[in-house]
Amino acid sequence: MSSLPYILIVDDNATNILYLEIILRNIQANLIKALSGAEALELTKDVDLSLAILDVQMPHMNGYELAVRLNENRAENKVPIIFLTANFPENARILEGYRAGAVDYIIKPVNELILTSKIKVFLELYWQKRRVVENTEKLRESEAALQVAKKQLEQMNEYLIKAIEEERTTISLQVHDELGQAMTALKMDLSWVRHNLDKGEATMEKINRMMTMTNDVIRKVQHISSELHPGLLDDLGLKAAIEWYCKEFTDRTDIPCTLELEEGDELTPQVNLALFRIFQEAMTNIIRHANASTVTIQLRCYPDIE
Repeated sequence: MSSLPYILIVDDNATNILYLEIILRNIQANLIKALSGAEALELTKDVDLSLAILDVQMPHMNGYELAVRLNENRAENKVPIIFLTANFPENARILEGYRAGAVDYIIKPVNELILTSKIKVFLELYWQKRRVVENTEKLRESEAALQVAKKQLEQMNEYLIKAIEEERTTISLQVHDELGQAMTALKMDLSWVRHNLDKGEATMEKINRMMTMTNDVIRKVQHISSELHPGLLDDLGLKAAIEWYCKEFTDRTDIPCTLELEEGDELTPQVNLALFRIFQEAMTNIIRHANASTVTIQLRCYPDIE
């Protein structure tokens, strides 16, 4: 359906209809033409009229009667009516017309400038109403999009909280299982040494084992620290950090990694860290869910697209 407003013109004289068409030739609107009130009602059943231009004197159904019929089922969007009449009506007739929806009277013969000026006023009201409707719809769409974005943000926040808690749990288990056991054994050995300082060779052997265990604890601490934030990321960049992590990944899981890493523009530390965390999470998910036999990591750099 056309987005232009609809104007109804009704006159029982076809020549007058043609004359009105000529007058309205430059008006941006859809014209609905009728030679009688009954025809006008039939043509406008499902049409949202912006204006009706009605001849007052018509047989069977005059302009006042037609105006009442046009508006009797339009509770809110009443059709404004311009009556065309050969003679200026009496006061009683004028009041009858206003009660029927009249907004103005124009005496025949119709002056083109007067009629088009009045019509343009009503068409501007139509376009203002249309803009309000469109802006309201856009506001509804914006509100809906905002609700979707809010929901996504809430889901992302829940995911981040869950990921942080899982990471904390993993670190806690590593510290408890690996460092806790090692430090407990080291404490026991220190206690033995304290009570057996006079046992020469046995004491030296125990001290050597303690040194080995201490070195092992240091390596585990370094490993956990690197898992949390690899120093290579700050020192040598994202590519080096990915290469290091993949070597560690293969050592732990026996899953070989194929690397296809491009050298790109230098990124900010924040971007490097974000990309590394995404990569790290993806590798963790591979261990948990993928049942993979090999892993291929690709790092592609694309120029900015305006």
